[in-house]
Amino acid sequence: MRAFTHDELAKYDGREGRPGYIGVNGNVYDVSTVPEWQGAEVHGSVVGHDLSSVTYQEAARKYAPISKLPLIGKLVD
Repeated sequence: MRAFTHDELAKYDGREGRPGYIGVNGNVYDVSTVPEWQGAEVHGSVVGHDLSSVTYQEAARKYAPISKLPLIGKLVD
């Protein structure tokens, strides 16, 4: 499993052909092909960010829970 820093995760914002990843509770999930997460915004774009805080809970209610997302890595910082 790949390790991601928060700076590396930020590069995967789903824009301009890049994959879209999110971090939650130390894990990194791929939301690139999940329609519910395309253009996901809760107080700004959520893709490419660590959503471990309350922001994730709000996003999960609005889009899709992490249980439906492919786990692809770990956050290391």
